[in-house]
Amino acid sequence: LFDWQLLQLRLTRRARKRRPMSEEEDEIQDQKQTIDAKCKATLACATMLVEYEACQARIEAKGSGSCEGQYGDWVHCVDACAAKSLFSKLK
Repeated sequence: LFDWQLLQLRLTRRARKRRPMSEEEDEIQDQKQTIDAKCKATLACATMLVEYEACQARIEAKGSGSCEGQYGDWVHCVDACAAKSLFSKLK
């Protein structure tokens, strides 16, 4: 047999040995979305969001400008908060 035939035979055998997934395993939950939602509700991140929304209102009234700094601060706050607990939830 050629090398590629042996590889194909091994892969076929491995596929047969795998057990079928249960319904729980089939539906993978994204833990980051849940953690992000909790972090957005914290006082620190909620304050950043209020600052960003106030900036958006000023920009709409003025007609020009950017709120990139405020948005970046808010996203950084959420990510920093989520990082504390996210990696402990990974398999």
